[in-house]
Amino acid sequence: MHDPAYKQLFSRPRMVRDLLHGFAARGWSDALDFDTLAPLPASFVSRDLQQRHGDLVWRVRFRGDRWLYLVLLLEFQATVDQAMAVRMLTYTALLYQRLAADGVLRAHGALPPVLPVVIYNGRRPWTAPVDVTDLVAAGSELLAPYQPSQRYYLLDAARVLHANLPAGNLVSALVSLEKTRDTARLVGPLKVLIDLLRAVEDDELTQVFVTWLHQGLRVADQLPAGERDPLAQLQETHTMLEENMREWTREWLEQGRAEGIEQGIERGIEQGIEQGRQEERALLCRQAARKFDAAAAAGLAAALAGVADPDRLGRVGDWIIECATAEDLLDRVRDGDPSGG
Repeated sequence: MHDPAYKQLFSRPRMVRDLLHGFAARGWSDALDFDTLAPLPASFVSRDLQQRHGDLVWRVRFRGDRWLYLVLLLEFQATVDQAMAVRMLTYTALLYQRLAADGVLRAHGALPPVLPVVIYNGRRPWTAPVDVTDLVAAGSELLAPYQPSQRYYLLDAARVLHANLPAGNLVSALVSLEKTRDTARLVGPLKVLIDLLRAVEDDELTQVFVTWLHQGLRVADQLPAGERDPLAQLQETHTMLEENMREWTREWLEQGRAEGIEQGIERGIEQGIEQGRQEERALLCRQAARKFDAAAAAGLAAALAGVADPDRLGRVGDWIIECATAEDLLDRVRDGDPSGG
């Protein structure tokens, strides 16, 4: 994962809205007034929190409620951090400390709720506890009420099933592109992204996606260079991938057809030759039965079972005519000696 590009993506309100609506607040996002969604200014965040967390802290109002903050703490990880729950607890404490210092607690009588979010796209599944309580050693039940408790929402992008990705969602489009390891299969997800960005009409967000594609995907060398309309760049990239996919498909079909024909011819020739050999061996056995008896034919069939050389099979026909007895014939067939000596 590329932190700079991801942080730029989630510095745009639409990405945070789709993250909440389709994932972190799925099922209750209607309670949020997304028109009030805004990042907290850098001057608002404490220096410690700013250094650790950048400016990816947002707030939003609940509908029909007083002005309370819903603050998002976004973390982007490429490796599993077993202590992530402690880090998120630290971020929350730093933020609450600043809010209390600014009088929020005095003015409202309570601190705003916090929704910590971890976005992860590493290859290994996320195994770290999502609740800080699970990191604290078990002790006396009398001490349990005094232990810290906080969960964070985890978006393990690589393990989200495509069926669980909500449609019309830019975060879903981002996850689909991340999950697509085969360049030939990028055409579909990229088309979805282009359609969504065209509907959103956010040039800055589109440009950030272009930057992210340059940094993170295998189509970087196919992205048009230069200062151009970012949506046009994405569209041109999609067209190029689509043409490549058609060409690859044609090549695969032609290669498969050629291999199939070649294999079919080879199999047909081999099967025909083997069938001819079987018929020739059967004819020789019938000739032996006609000149000698059924026992001679059975002995000849056993002796010829592994014979594939057409020249040798031809000589056996001569030996049937030349030999006076079945024993002489079978001796010659077993020895391969036309002289009988």
